[in-house]
Amino acid sequence: MIFTKLRLRNFKSHEDTIIRFEKGISVIVGENGAGKSTILEGISFSLFKQHTAKKIDDLVRNNAQSMFVELKFISNGKKYKIVREKKSNLKSVLYKKTSLDGEYVHVCSGDKEVANEIYQILDIDSDLFLNAIYIRQGEIAELVDKTPAEKKQLIAKLLGIDSLEKSWKHLLPFINDYENQLSELKGKLYNSKELADDLTRKREELNSLKQRGYELEENIEEVSVLLKEISESKRDMEREKEIYETQVNNLENEEKTLSKLEQDKHVIQNNLDNIREAEEQISRLEKYVSKLDVYLDFEKSVLSIQNLKQKEQEIEDKIKSIAQQKQLVADNKENYNKFLASDEEINKYNNQKVNFEKELATMAKLDKDKKDLLKEVQNERNEVNQFFARAKDKLDDYGLDQDRLAKINDINSIEDATNNFFDEISGKIKSLSDDIIAKNEEIVVFKQNIKSSQKPLKDLKDVDSKCPVCQADIDDNKKSELIKQYNAEIEENTKLISEYEESVRLLTKNKASFEDKSDKLSELSKQIIEYKHKFSHLENQLVKLNKLDDELVSKDFISGKLGELILIIANKKENRESYKEFYDAYNQAKGALEVLGSEIDAQYKLKQVKNEIDNHVTNIKLAIEQDPHLSRDITAAELQDRITDLKHKNEEYNQLKGFIQNKKSYLTQLDSVKEDIGMSINQIDILKNKIKASVYDTEKYEQIIYHSDIYERRFNKFNNELSGIKGQARETITQVKDLTGKLESVKVFQKQYDDISDYINLLNHFRSLYSKNGIQKDLRNISRPLIQKYTKDFFNEFNFNYSDLTLDDEYDVTVYGPEGESSMSMVSGGEKIAIALALRLGITQAMANGELDTILLDEPTIHLDSSRRHELINLLKEMSVLPQMIIVTHEPQLENAADNLIKVEKVNGVSKVIM
Repeated sequence: MIFTKLRLRNFKSHEDTIIRFEKGISVIVGENGAGKSTILEGISFSLFKQHTAKKIDDLVRNNAQSMFVELKFISNGKKYKIVREKKSNLKSVLYKKTSLDGEYVHVCSGDKEVANEIYQILDIDSDLFLNAIYIRQGEIAELVDKTPAEKKQLIAKLLGIDSLEKSWKHLLPFINDYENQLSELKGKLYNSKELADDLTRKREELNSLKQRGYELEENIEEVSVLLKEISESKRDMEREKEIYETQVNNLENEEKTLSKLEQDKHVIQNNLDNIREAEEQISRLEKYVSKLDVYLDFEKSVLSIQNLKQKEQEIEDKIKSIAQQKQLVADNKENYNKFLASDEEINKYNNQKVNFEKELATMAKLDKDKKDLLKEVQNERNEVNQFFARAKDKLDDYGLDQDRLAKINDINSIEDATNNFFDEISGKIKSLSDDIIAKNEEIVVFKQNIKSSQKPLKDLKDVDSKCPVCQADIDDNKKSELIKQYNAEIEENTKLISEYEESVRLLTKNKASFEDKSDKLSELSKQIIEYKHKFSHLENQLVKLNKLDDELVSKDFISGKLGELILIIANKKENRESYKEFYDAYNQAKGALEVLGSEIDAQYKLKQVKNEIDNHVTNIKLAIEQDPHLSRDITAAELQDRITDLKHKNEEYNQLKGFIQNKKSYLTQLDSVKEDIGMSINQIDILKNKIKASVYDTEKYEQIIYHSDIYERRFNKFNNELSGIKGQARETITQVKDLTGKLESVKVFQKQYDDISDYINLLNHFRSLYSKNGIQKDLRNISRPLIQKYTKDFFNEFNFNYSDLTLDDEYDVTVYGPEGESSMSMVSGGEKIAIALALRLGITQAMANGELDTILLDEPTIHLDSSRRHELINLLKEMSVLPQMIIVTHEPQLENAADNLIKVEKVNGVSKVIM
């Protein structure tokens, strides 16, 4: 599988991102939080709906209504495209190209259908993708630093073996539950004999209860006959008693009713007497009530005239003020206009002055900018010149010949010379590396030759007359000859190993020297690029400096013009002050006129007030004519006393009128009460006659009650005992049925006990299979040779001086080199990183059945120290065995390893991608 294109629209922080992937190493770089890892998440979401959010809605960018992800890839030479789009629901569609230049055609839709089809195409599921192709943060570091047991656990997780360990753990509580059930069933089977004895005893109790029940039923029958006879006599006497008590109660109630009616009659008569007195009082008050409105109108008019007279004076004063202010406006208008004209002219000159001042301020800033720029230009020129000199000195120190140094005269020529020198050194390093590998391969051959001679030499010493190789008969001379021959071969190969190892040491030392020089040249090359930017910036600053000189030419002319304007403005202000007094007087008069309002409106209001005064004078005259006690000379206190007295009389008059309206109702009530009294007296006489005629006998009734209680207590006693017996019998019958059912269940419990025992044995067998020494061990042993093979293949790509690599049962790595075998803890930091990377890729290759085209690495350098991080970066740069590798990192050093560089940055919360 090779990825070709990814599009993310409103996916997390990506608004609309398109990324085209090529073969080789694609490096995705950017600051933390820029949205790098989101690109890998977009790939895994497209393929298998795998994501890190709590729910799919959280993948949609903030404030967006929908989300769209599209991934194009190639598998087995065929091109495919997956589209997943989230609006109201998530839609998933898979497309396929039928020909090289053809269009994509629809294959299937829906999550389940797309997932099944992806599995058929790639032959991997989501778990295999995440554990194999997607190498997550920290996995390589864990393979470097973890103990063998921890590495074994990590590898088991990647291979999916950890699920067997989880199953092994999870089966134990499951088995415990069944063992608890087994214990419970054992308890149920334990008391089966006791159940049988209880059943016999309960059946005997049931027979005894039946016998006593029959006896009680006969006793109840006898008492029932006697109780029935006495109950009829009791019923007749209770009926007579009820009639007698009802008549007595009715008589008491009727007597209470008569007493209440007499009281009501007395109250009604008192109310009628009060009404007659009220009618007489109304007649006396009528002549005073009619005068109240006259007095109130008189009082209202007197008060209104007082208020209107005050208002009349205020309006007349206002009209006089308006006339005075109008005269002031007319007298000062000419000088007011002269002040305004002078002020307008001053404003015009002030505006010119402000413009000149702004230009001068700008000139002052430009002057300061020029000084700052001159200082900056000088510093940058010195810095560039110093670097140029230092760089030439470094190239001289690194061994660049003098002829080439003499030709370096600018920043571009020193860059070309440095890059060419770096290429020469890189070529020498590669040549030395090839020589070292060849020498190490020869050393391995020499060591194999020694091993080939040591075994038959040992065998010759242990046998008497047989050749250890061909098993032919040999004599002592032949045996000595063979021993001498094998010793010679061992001595010769040992000498050759020593010579070649010395040669490797010298070559390695020479290579290290060139590598140190290569690193320094690489660092110098980066510095040259940095100073090229500074040189370009210096040229731009010089252009700015010339521009500032041009802009500062007009400074003296503007200063002269500004001085002239200041003198003109001072003279104009002095002239304007001569009109200031008239200007202020005019404004004050105009302001007063605005406050006073219209003169016409004031005259109209004055006329209205005078008309209202005339109307109220007329009303006063009419009131005096209606009541001779009123006059123009009456005092306010006297008038108020008379009005208060009339109000009291008017209130009393209205209350009495309301009270006498109930007279007719009281007369009707009195007639009704008299009629009810007569009827009540008649009813009392009837009830007394009925009580006298009653046949109820208290003594006879009490004897009947006594005998009835005796019979009823006997009946209840026998009935209660019978009910108790019936209850005991029902309970016993239930117990008998329950015991019978339990005894029947014993057979069922026995069957369950046997079945659960067999099932527990089966679960224990499965748990044993899932244990570390069961299927887990078998799977590790099966996968280990394949992982070892692929790990060795990847490790050989890194050209270290080792001839072999093995994995033991604990997945601990051992390598074989010139000095023999070495464990992971014995090798150098760079070799350790190489082994860890090779092992991780070997696991990936094994899980992918050897068909690995691409891998995704998310921050592979995380958790590594600077030295190991540097080694891993160098290894990734050298890798070429995989068709495609996509790396997410924040390490800028990895940019040099990229065939395709993808930079990610976040601007205003939105991730942007630069290819």
